[in-house]
Amino acid sequence: MTDARFADKVVVITGGASGIGRACALAFGRAGASVVIADLNADRLAEVGKELQDLGVPALTQVCDVSQDAEVDRLAQAVKARFSRTDILMNNAGVMLRGPLEKMPIAEWEWIFGINLFGPIRGLRAFLPDMIARGSGHIINTASLGGLIGGRPHSAGYSASKFALVGLSETLFVYLKPKGIGVSVLCPGGVKTNLPEQIRLSAEAESAEGYGLGEAFGSDAVEPDAVAQMVLEGVATGQFLILTDPRHQALLTHRVTNLQTFVENRARAGG
Repeated sequence: MTDARFADKVVVITGGASGIGRACALAFGRAGASVVIADLNADRLAEVGKELQDLGVPALTQVCDVSQDAEVDRLAQAVKARFSRTDILMNNAGVMLRGPLEKMPIAEWEWIFGINLFGPIRGLRAFLPDMIARGSGHIINTASLGGLIGGRPHSAGYSASKFALVGLSETLFVYLKPKGIGVSVLCPGGVKTNLPEQIRLSAEAESAEGYGLGEAFGSDAVEPDAVAQMVLEGVATGQFLILTDPRHQALLTHRVTNLQTFVENRARAGG
């Protein structure tokens, strides 16, 4: 059903061919927006493009590697040529890397930061100047609960990149609010997406055992469609921090009020 808050908006979503990105693309489309989805997976991209087409949503799909400046710039140029502007940018593409912290090569740190942090930075560089010139727009950065609460064994690179993205988002919120541009940071916990199948194991790991590459979703994991509705409502109301489980608020409060105890307890519990 069309939502007047999103009718005629132009939404760009990276990592839009699966999981949260796909769910948000379809939700924004149903709400009346034109939707641009970018992703590395051409087959899944075509499938979601067909879903949007079947819904009658004006859509554009483009293969894009957010770790490459030129590809993100080409995406912005394609959007401008087709729709003339971007109202909502969702920096959603992300990856996960598991491995022994003390052995991980710098190249692997650069890989995960190049996508999880510099991917959104590239998106901002490509799309934000036009938003600032118009004095309107909204940025959504997909971080993670792991960007608010660390401690998961063997995921230091992922957590560090997502913590950095949360910090960037906080600064953006302060910087862009006087310019008429909203900022939200999505920090999902367990969501039933295909992210586990995309977990990359460090080249320095002696074996895959113990790194959780095939970990299943918990019984409390939420569906991507539910997260998409949270995102739409968060954008519409100007909400900065979007959590996918109300229990996460208590975890965050505990972390902030007693960081020392929190870290010690996580260490004693083994993460």
